[in-house]
Amino acid sequence: METPATVEIGRDFGHYRLLSLLGKGGMGEVYLGEDMLLKRKVALKLLPAVFTNDTGRVRRFAQEARAASALNHPNIITIHEIGEAPTENGATHYIVTEYVEGETLRQRLARAPLGRIEASEAIDIASQIAAALSAAHEAGIMHRDIKPENVMVRRDGLVKVLDFGLAKLTEPAPPVIDTQASTLARNSTEAGMVMGTPRYMSPEQARGEKVDARTDIFSLGVMLYEMVAGRAPFAGGTSNDVIAAILRDAPSPLAGCAPNAPPELERILSRALRKDRDERYQTVKELLRDLKNLTRERAFDARLVGEIKRHNVEVALILAALIIAAVAAYSYFNRQPILTEKDTVLLADFENRTNDPIFDGMLKQGLAIQLQQTPFLNLFPEARVRHELTLMRRQPNERVTAELAQQICERQNLKAFIAGSIAPLGSNYVITLEAVSSQSGEPLSNEQVQAESKEQVLVALSRAATRLRERLGESLSSIQSYDRPLQEGTTASPEAFKAFSQAIELAVSGRAMEAIPFYQRAVELDSDFASAYSQLAIMYGLSGQPGRASEYAKKAYDFKDRTGELEKLRITHYYHWFVTGDLNKRIETLLLQRKTYPREYTGPTDLASAYNQLGQFDQAIAEARESIRLNPNFSAPYRHLAWALLSLNRFTEAKDTLAQIFQRDLGSTPAHTQFYQMAFTEGDTSGMQQQIDWSRGKRDEYVAFYWQAVAAAYAGHWRKSQDFLRDAIDLASRADTKEVAAQYATEQALRGAVFGNCRRAGADAAQGLNLARGRASLPRAALVRALCDETNQAKLLVDELINRYPEDTLIQSIWLPEIRAAMELRRGEAAQALDQLQASRYEAAAEFWPQYLRGQAYIMLKRGAEATTEFQKILDHRGYAPLSPLYPLAHLGLARAAALTGDSAKSHKGYEDFFAAWKDADPDLPPVIEAKREYEKK
Repeated sequence: METPATVEIGRDFGHYRLLSLLGKGGMGEVYLGEDMLLKRKVALKLLPAVFTNDTGRVRRFAQEARAASALNHPNIITIHEIGEAPTENGATHYIVTEYVEGETLRQRLARAPLGRIEASEAIDIASQIAAALSAAHEAGIMHRDIKPENVMVRRDGLVKVLDFGLAKLTEPAPPVIDTQASTLARNSTEAGMVMGTPRYMSPEQARGEKVDARTDIFSLGVMLYEMVAGRAPFAGGTSNDVIAAILRDAPSPLAGCAPNAPPELERILSRALRKDRDERYQTVKELLRDLKNLTRERAFDARLVGEIKRHNVEVALILAALIIAAVAAYSYFNRQPILTEKDTVLLADFENRTNDPIFDGMLKQGLAIQLQQTPFLNLFPEARVRHELTLMRRQPNERVTAELAQQICERQNLKAFIAGSIAPLGSNYVITLEAVSSQSGEPLSNEQVQAESKEQVLVALSRAATRLRERLGESLSSIQSYDRPLQEGTTASPEAFKAFSQAIELAVSGRAMEAIPFYQRAVELDSDFASAYSQLAIMYGLSGQPGRASEYAKKAYDFKDRTGELEKLRITHYYHWFVTGDLNKRIETLLLQRKTYPREYTGPTDLASAYNQLGQFDQAIAEARESIRLNPNFSAPYRHLAWALLSLNRFTEAKDTLAQIFQRDLGSTPAHTQFYQMAFTEGDTSGMQQQIDWSRGKRDEYVAFYWQAVAAAYAGHWRKSQDFLRDAIDLASRADTKEVAAQYATEQALRGAVFGNCRRAGADAAQGLNLARGRASLPRAALVRALCDETNQAKLLVDELINRYPEDTLIQSIWLPEIRAAMELRRGEAAQALDQLQASRYEAAAEFWPQYLRGQAYIMLKRGAEATTEFQKILDHRGYAPLSPLYPLAHLGLARAAALTGDSAKSHKGYEDFFAAWKDADPDLPPVIEAKREYEKK
């Protein structure tokens, strides 16, 4: 039975006459009325006195209602007027709106079988509600009470959202602090108040927290779920039970109660109903786009069915058989994923049909980033694509069309490639992704989305990539775990992403220095662009500027949580590489990366490097070989493998490994450095000269002068070494790599110190620190001061190292024990020097210093046998540091140690070996003078 009206029917409110009661609710009574001036039907809502006795509430309500009345949108009910009329109990406030002939969504659901409607109708209704909310949110207005009772559905299917602003009326007035208080109240709801209908509340509403526009998104998600499933996603016997379910439970999958609902709708609802609002759709416009795209997909399917129905009966019979076969095939391929985790796919270049160059290269790079974040897909490395083009006698930078992509796939036995295109559609853009079989050339799956503007292209691309991943066979749980939207994980600025893409193209083609200005441009356009900072760290690190590398690695680390999982791991690794220097944390991060992304080749490459730095050469060999297996056309793992093999005195294998770099045309400056070292170790002067000739005219030609300075010092040609060093430092400084020049100067200072030329060593150390004070120059300068008995200066540098690099593994575990031991030796405290060296770790990576200092301490203590052991360690492991001057000096140390044990034959041979190594050494070098004097006494 209808609830009787509390106001007399036929009564006039201003120029409105009440005709009949339409309904009653917590927010008042709604009447059908007549506008006697304009002769039209209207709806009048009379507001309860409990809400209107408070003048503050009424004032806020009026402000909100005026704002809502300004919303001119077909899916928002039009507010004609707000006013008040005298009654027996005072004034009654009312709202006059357009009259909608139809039914509430609650009534529509009530008459539907099982309380649910067809998915297509539900999606259409939800899309119209989303359009209304989008318009309201852009105007700064939240609804706060989205539910079926506040949605009207006309007979023609048009949806109208009611009661915008009325939820605000139910809130207590905020304290008036200043003149902006009422304006601020319009944009946010105060924390601590639980407002709204329990079944449709968001978690933050249920907790009484401050709400924002994402609350309306959650409520709309609840309503869409209810329309399709016939029941609410969060249920309970009481309001408290419902709230508990909202805060605690996950909705049951749609498939269990609405088996015909499209799978994409499940994904949309999953995102709309996230408990954490930061994981939800961030704007209702994003939700609306997904709903529209789903509608277009279903319309396409419906048109296809319609075409089939229009054929004649004979053809229909054939088509029926084909449809049955297609359905069977569809079911089969949905049971069996198109791709598996064992498959590798190649990305073709995008086809840009817009004539806008901003999209050239940008979309392919964006798609690569979006697909690389998942462990499910393994992308064929871009460097291997370039190498393959070279083998096909094409230009390495040639555009990879779909036809060319298929040829590369056939050559490399890849299962599929992904092609993409972007085309204009009025003011919009259409982005198409298509996975294609490399064997048949037939499409395996495709995805098409629209972007409403250039600024939305990356958003749309991200959405398309996620859908394609699902179609190709990735599980929903994997997608949810690794689905950071591209614009959130990189940048929302198309211009910044374009610069980033150009930089990557240059870096991949071996033009790293040319890439730096483009990365710089990217971070200028978007100062939060973590991946661009990360790449700048790598570029500067590889170009001999570790200080700048540290600066950018720190910035990337500050923004790492905005990136995808793989990029986050990489950034963390770079942080510990360039900033903290903590090798163990580097390895810990890289092991996690390898476990999560076992087919990503840079992880084992970097692991090999870290293990080499710790002197753990067997582990380095294993990781380098795994990286080569994953990508045989990447130079770095060959270099790390050769480094490890050389360190283990496996010279032939090391040389063969280096040869593969040049056979594959992967040469780089570090590779040429290793080849020079290998040639020097073998006495191959022709091979050494080849590397020097290669360097001429290069930007980093200074490396060749340094090679020659080191080689000359190894042979005791100190003056010649100094000449080469001056040229190396001058060229490195002019190339804006002062940190490299600083390392060169302080390394030369160390050689001067062990050669007994402390005056020259002190000058070289000072020059190095004047050029740059960093983790390369500071410890070397400190050791020079310690060796040259400049204890006070050494202590100051030690304090600086401790303060600046408290987590640096090599400084804390190798350099500081060596420096302290050297200071003790100069004080004549050999036993304390040995104690200090007990703290030294990773000695295989310490370039003979711990063994050399320990040998010197034992000689000072007249313990010849122990000294012999230490110097023999150096002579048995030349590969640890092939050009270190400590190696020839170890012969002299061994001679002195053997003399202490009374082994004259061994001592004699030690001197002879030293003289042979330094046969053409500068005659005035202290080690030469001392050795000759000692030898002559025998």
